Amino acid sequence: MANSDLTKVLRFIEENIRVTEQTSIEYLDSQGVVDRLKIKQNHIIFGRRGSGKSLLLKSLRNIATVECISINLEDFKDISFPNSIIQVQKAVIKQLLSKISLYKLLLEPRRFCTAYQLKARLKKQYESLDQHLSEPDEYDQDMKIKQSRQASAKLTGKTSFGDGEGSFGGVNETEVSKKVKIDKLDILKNDLPKIKELFKDVSDYLGKDIFLILDDFYFIRKDDQPYFIDFFHRVSKNTPLYLKVATIQHRSKLYVQDKSYVGVELQHDAQAVYLDYSLQDFERLVSFKKDLLKHINQKAGVTIDFSSLITENAFRFLCLASGGVPRDFFSLLISLEPLFSDARAVSKPNVIEKAIENIKNKMEALRKDASDEEHQLEQYLAIIRSEIIDGKRWNAFLLSNVDIQKYPQINQAIKELVDLRFIHLVNPNTSSSNSDGTRYSAYMLDIGLFPNANPRDFQQIEPGQTDEKHRQDKMRSAPKLNLEFLNSEVQKLGLGDSLVTTETTSS
Repeated sequence: MANSDLTKVLRFIEENIRVTEQTSIEYLDSQGVVDRLKIKQNHIIFGRRGSGKSLLLKSLRNIATVECISINLEDFKDISFPNSIIQVQKAVIKQLLSKISLYKLLLEPRRFCTAYQLKARLKKQYESLDQHLSEPDEYDQDMKIKQSRQASAKLTGKTSFGDGEGSFGGVNETEVSKKVKIDKLDILKNDLPKIKELFKDVSDYLGKDIFLILDDFYFIRKDDQPYFIDFFHRVSKNTPLYLKVATIQHRSKLYVQDKSYVGVELQHDAQAVYLDYSLQDFERLVSFKKDLLKHINQKAGVTIDFSSLITENAFRFLCLASGGVPRDFFSLLISLEPLFSDARAVSKPNVIEKAIENIKNKMEALRKDASDEEHQLEQYLAIIRSEIIDGKRWNAFLLSNVDIQKYPQINQAIKELVDLRFIHLVNPNTSSSNSDGTRYSAYMLDIGLFPNANPRDFQQIEPGQTDEKHRQDKMRSAPKLNLEFLNSEVQKLGLGDSLVTTETTSS
């Protein structure tokens, strides 16, 4: 193997590790999700950061029979609601305008006229949205209403002409002032018929259905998410518009039910697509990562034998350290580059050391992805790490499936820490070794949280690890997370009910 080939493939990986317009790799569709996304249906795509959501959505643009409008919601994460809806609409209109080309239609008068009128309507809607931006989200408007009252009277009496009678009347006008509460979101909703008609007419003109791709939905504030997606779901009803929304599952709140139902309900309004490879089927995960490296070899035009660079056990720990996330896997692989020049293959402790070094990058990602709840989640993680790794000297723990329901805030924190790749679900339904009749979920803490590459007096288990009788007794012997203790520690820190729960995003 030439060193130049190794350098070439590692630079290729580094260049494509984040999806941009210039990304030259394709989504490796080992789960057959691309064909699902091509159909005329609303889809919510769930996957952890780096799982391939953006790359998957990029592949949709190659479908000739649909027109894709792609919006990255990270661009609007600092914009208040409902201005975020306005800004996304403006971005959509800009893309629609670019797809209606006039100069190509100069020799087709009918189509030219249709296109010209369509562009004029889109520009008018754009200007209207611009006007809404300058308005406050909610305000009182003075209204003056004129009220009229008609009065009449009859007179009788003697005149020089004799006895007689007469009548007269008049109108009395008064002006009444009152204040009316104006909500910007209601104004936007009132525009829905006009917006739906625009989408229908653009679709008819292009001769294609429209896929509205909303990437990184989790950057919209959790409390605003149901109302945000509700608006675009209403636009899609009975129109040739289909939503393709990519997000992190437990950072997403898709609907609420207060006085009325708001948002999108999975299996009814949209279908869920799950991209994550979890540790529940570790052998399948390892196999996928090997296929991924073969795919990269082909794209880079090299034939690197990675088994000669990394021992099999180290490769399994590389998969484990990535938690099944492709981007984490590639980042760790690149970080091992200085060790590839050694005579010996990369070992398991080498991988653990790099994972520990990389944990600060994961913490930065947490602060970015959970900017409104970063402090709370860091505190939860610190308590769990201290209790399980430092106190119990294990890398795994069991969580009662019944008891966790009594602590919705802890339940939410665990789910989010799984999605943020600090905790990994290994088995959602197992028993403990003492057979107490309770069903547990088994979790592993990320390798990057280890104190060092070779911790002493430390029980380190791997997913699917069995004894000579193929029993997973070691995992079942993992310590149980004391929820009462964890809750008391959380209360001491004053976290209370600080996490927005997402129980409505059922899986």
